[in-house]
Amino acid sequence: MRHTFTLFTGLVAVCALTAGGWAGYTWWEEETPSHTLCAPDLSRPEYVAVASQNVALVTVTGKRGFVAEERDTPGGVQTVAVRTDKTLKGTPPATFDLGQSVDTKPDGSYVIGEGTSRYDLLLPGHQYIVGFYLGGSYGDGYALYAEAAPSPKTATAAWAQYLRSRAVPPKPDQC
Repeated sequence: MRHTFTLFTGLVAVCALTAGGWAGYTWWEEETPSHTLCAPDLSRPEYVAVASQNVALVTVTGKRGFVAEERDTPGGVQTVAVRTDKTLKGTPPATFDLGQSVDTKPDGSYVIGEGTSRYDLLLPGHQYIVGFYLGGSYGDGYALYAEAAPSPKTATAAWAQYLRSRAVPPKPDQC
């Protein structure tokens, strides 16, 4: 009988400690702020103009390389050399390396991911309006947005208007 009582008391103590630990952990988890990635809304050019540190008309002068992000996914970052042709916002260097998120195809070529809207693949010899940040681990900068500029004069005029609009993008719900 004495062993049964000791076993029962031990079992009650273990259950009480487990329940207390679980309750404490649950309480602590609910009070801890979560850190979600809050990407800017880039669905409209006006929002890109606000969210970007720099906006410029650039010419891609060459390919630099590719950085694989994860082994299990086909994506990564292509890096290209660019020349700043016209600065619309910020102070980009005259020439710099720019990283851009891409997916790889089975033949090794790059493509823009399906979920990316209004984001053109940066190709050597072409001009683009690019919204980007300087710094980071992919060269000198990282592209948030890239749009082909077949008519540089028309593209820069349109983007100057977007910058003047100072549109306020909606705040993401999870941030």
